[in-house]
Amino acid sequence: MSTTDLTNPYLWALTEGLVYGLAVCTASCLPLLAGYIAGVGSGFKKSVKITLIFNSGRVLAYTVIGVLVALFSGLLRLFVSEAAFSPIQVYSSVAFGVVAVLIGALVLYRVRRPSCECSGKNAENFFGAGKAGRFGVDFGAFSLGLTRGLVICPPLILILATSLPLVSPAGSVAVSVLFGLGTTISPMLLLGGLTGWLLSKAPLFKKWISIAGGGILILLGAYTMYNSLIQLT
Repeated sequence: MSTTDLTNPYLWALTEGLVYGLAVCTASCLPLLAGYIAGVGSGFKKSVKITLIFNSGRVLAYTVIGVLVALFSGLLRLFVSEAAFSPIQVYSSVAFGVVAVLIGALVLYRVRRPSCECSGKNAENFFGAGKAGRFGVDFGAFSLGLTRGLVICPPLILILATSLPLVSPAGSVAVSVLFGLGTTISPMLLLGGLTGWLLSKAPLFKKWISIAGGGILILLGAYTMYNSLIQLT
């Protein structure tokens, strides 16, 4: 860590977010995004929008983490220790897995009943898989991004812990937001759009692509839950 990092925590947070987003975030989130994009059936433009909404959910999750750190800064040292940090990761990973499995199941349900006109009172409308909600937001993509972001990444905790003596409580929130924004400026945005564009070139297999996408979400969610729950045993 350089002196510049210590004197400019905001710049450090943004830079670390950019670096982390280039490799780790793209590698871990793209399979999930690709499964969702395949499941809902979308071209380039809609896939880019889905990716942006997914990332906005992650940024909101990082913002919530920043707010909690600002409110309970004295407890942050506890979270830096692996023994205290591990249970938080496990339970947040389980929550993410449940959401992924549920949305995958709803995607498969929509494939089975494509003509279903929903009334807004069931789970499918709540998550809005592939559909814009009341505020023009795809809540399926947003829910995936939000729960994925709550699986706290160690670099964010390290940045928050290091910058805590240098920033105000509001500054901790800004550090979290800047880190999240840095991770969104990654190849994920372009690759998400390209995924939708490529899949849209096979309209005859649209149904099977959607089934595969829903299956991928269920498998990824179930695998995440299994790996997380096994740590509790």
